[in-house]
Amino acid sequence: MKRILYISLTLLVALCFASGCLTTSKNTKTGKKTSDASLYSQVPASMRADVKEAEFDLQEAKRNVKNAEKTIEIGKLRKELGNKEKKRTDYKLDEAETVLEEKEIAVEAAKWEAIDNANLGDKIANIKKIAKLKSKKLGYEADALEAKADLVTTELEIKKLKRKIESLEAKTKE
Repeated sequence: MKRILYISLTLLVALCFASGCLTTSKNTKTGKKTSDASLYSQVPASMRADVKEAEFDLQEAKRNVKNAEKTIEIGKLRKELGNKEKKRTDYKLDEAETVLEEKEIAVEAAKWEAIDNANLGDKIANIKKIAKLKSKKLGYEADALEAKADLVTTELEIKKLKRKIESLEAKTKE
């Protein structure tokens, strides 16, 4: 019985100290702010110049941080823009190469048609060769159209990024 009473008393004392500490810490935090504000309000206006200057410096520092964050965002967008512009040139190259291949095949097909029209070589082999070349040419035409579509969509994305960058730069200058 004594043991239970001793343990209960110890727990009760520990709870009292714990709740007292929590209450005190909460009051000191809020009390400090109110006491600081009430004490500061008693400072004469002639002695507040340093505080006003420090507050102005704080506001300027906050503006500088916001501008730096915007500059970082602009940098990221410029990097993305560079990647898009590289893609655009890659698509232009792809389109040009596929058009070149298409034209080379068209020349080859035209040669085989001329050979066939002159009744040279095996007629069946000529027709099959012409058909394969024209089929291959159509494949390159399709590839060129896909490259053109990719190019156009990339150019639209580039315009959108440029507008976004200009908008952010204008906000940064403000």
